Amino acid sequence: MIALRRFPPERSAPVSSKHMGAKSTPLLSQGTDKMALVKTPQALQTMQFLSTDSGRKAMCGDWTKFDAVPGTKLAKLHHAIDDAVKRVSALEWDKTRSEPQRHQAARKIAEAVVAEINKTRAELKAYTENETNAAMAEIDRALAPSIDTAAQVVRSEIRAFVLSKKGDPDFITELRGLVESDLRFATAIFEAPAALSGISPERMNTLRMNAALAHAPEASERVRVASEIAGLDRSLASVAMEIPRSFYSPGVEAGMQTRVEVDAPLSTGEGQ
Repeated sequence: MIALRRFPPERSAPVSSKHMGAKSTPLLSQGTDKMALVKTPQALQTMQFLSTDSGRKAMCGDWTKFDAVPGTKLAKLHHAIDDAVKRVSALEWDKTRSEPQRHQAARKIAEAVVAEINKTRAELKAYTENETNAAMAEIDRALAPSIDTAAQVVRSEIRAFVLSKKGDPDFITELRGLVESDLRFATAIFEAPAALSGISPERMNTLRMNAALAHAPEASERVRVASEIAGLDRSLASVAMEIPRSFYSPGVEAGMQTRVEVDAPLSTGEGQ
């Protein structure tokens, strides 16, 4: 296993939208094809994007947007990818290796960086699950009803009032405002089945999200960020698929199989 250096890269400006939508090689800087072992347009474009900070942020996520724990994990992965791309690019000028040997070395680098990507994906998945669970528990506490008897009576009356407005189309918007501004309305609706308030389960879920944003804003933001981080998994999986075919060609590497062993003792015909 090739050891890739792991420490955060320096920050830089985000990638532009036109670069994120690139589909052809004109975006590549001159000479890029001379620093890549695989010369296909897709491979050259991948190498170009992964060689820049803005390109890596576009493909793997912007680590500067996140808090210390997920941000550091993602920053280390960015640096590992950068290190891998530089090594593969340098192989083009490695005169100590034949062409098949250069592709074989690039395969080892690809395997190392893909392992780093998969490790980071697993770490981020564990983080987002824990963060989401903790934040949702905080939201549940914020929206928990009071056990006070008088409060229970009020909540029952609120549900009866909401039920009486079932046929009023204007009350849909009004109810959202009540849930967001008055915690008693939120707890009254959420502590009982949706039918007791005359609303659908889907409508209740929407109202609960509205109430969470209003009464537990910090926890709601944690859920949003965790969801955004979880969404990076698909992008990282895509990068892990692109790297091997952008780093080396299995067909060229297969040339190693034609190697003639010259260090073995010469045959004298004995035992034949």
